[in-house]
Amino acid sequence: MAEPRAAMLRLSALVGERALFENDAYRKLWIAKLLSATPANAVVYAMLLLVVDATGRSFSSSLFVAAYIAPTALLGTVSGVFVDRAPKGIVLALTNAARVGLCLLLAISTDNVAVLYVLAVLFAIAGQFSGPAESAALPAVVPAEQYTAANSLNNLGGLISQVAGLMILPAVFLKTAGAEALAIACAVMFGIAAFNFLLVDGLGGPVSDVRMSLDDARERFAQAWHRLTLDSVSYISVVIVVLANTTALIVATLLPRYASQVLQIGTENVIFVITPAALGIGLSLRFVRNMSGRVSPWWSVGGSFAALVAGVMLCAFVRPFGDRLEAWNLFGLFDPGPFGEGTARILLTMALAAGLAFAFTFVNVVTRSIVNERMPREMQGRVFAAQSVLTNLASIPPILLTGLLADVIGVSPVFFFVGLVCGALALFYAARNLASPARTAY
Repeated sequence: MAEPRAAMLRLSALVGERALFENDAYRKLWIAKLLSATPANAVVYAMLLLVVDATGRSFSSSLFVAAYIAPTALLGTVSGVFVDRAPKGIVLALTNAARVGLCLLLAISTDNVAVLYVLAVLFAIAGQFSGPAESAALPAVVPAEQYTAANSLNNLGGLISQVAGLMILPAVFLKTAGAEALAIACAVMFGIAAFNFLLVDGLGGPVSDVRMSLDDARERFAQAWHRLTLDSVSYISVVIVVLANTTALIVATLLPRYASQVLQIGTENVIFVITPAALGIGLSLRFVRNMSGRVSPWWSVGGSFAALVAGVMLCAFVRPFGDRLEAWNLFGLFDPGPFGEGTARILLTMALAAGLAFAFTFVNVVTRSIVNERMPREMQGRVFAAQSVLTNLASIPPILLTGLLADVIGVSPVFFFVGLVCGALALFYAARNLASPARTAY
């Protein structure tokens, strides 16, 4: 037991927080989230690849992602109130137990595209309850002064789960034992995660007396949203993170088409091209606390989001910049240049992946910490559920539209317009909120 704990303490030092894993409840929560997030990433990514390979169209991947995020339109208000009222450990255990059954169904349905769409919806329903519960659980296990450090460690766990769930597990299973074996392995991990969530101290009971009837759900949800709008910093932070996550969803949806059209590689290999994103995430987690602590929340959130938008827009120019770099002949040493066909584009994409991951992680850590610090604890489940609802509702139309546009005009111009529109929307909502008259609470 001493060796694993020592290893976790060394891991926590990567984000500048050496003692947080000494907190037994937080350590157990972190491990349980890692065991849950890794198979979740692997299953969704594997299903997306199965759909793309079966259909061969960008719109099919857009439709799959839309199916995955659509349930929040119906469940967001209910799940937020439920998470605030119910024992979060029980919520997390039950949602992961449900995922076990879904993985077993996936194992016998990997060649049925219609079933894959249905499973995407069902996995999303489980995530609609587990996501807010995980976020709202943090104040129950760590003190307020450690929120930023804890969120940094949570994102480090997210990085590990992404590397394992998006790169390692699919690469190993899909090229060897197949999607069926991957589904079984993920079912086992979900089962272990469900058990571990029950072991976390502090998550065994409710934190508010909000009634759980459906009749009151929308009113309570609206009350939490109104409370959020009273705090300009928290409100703008949530709007920014919604736009950031919407941008990320669109980019992720278009990656298979980007791989084949711009990089001219197989769709299954794009995950290796964006591997440097892990470096960007790691650097962001290492420095976010110090960097954000030296400037105001406005600069922390706004600056990192501006960098994210700029990076997405630069993706539109990878082809011409790559061609110039490919023909670059420094000191006449190469003829025509040092890079082979397509290599320069891949190198530029890898550099952009690292930068985008740094900015995206920075935005999410800072905004989550702001909400943890400034919003009442008994409302945080509803606030994070609202964030999820807004992200997914805002994402569905542009995901479908950009999928169609990528098939018609190409993926590069779409990347440019996505960055431009998201940046303009962030400025609009920030200006509108700051110009609004002061509001009073219920």
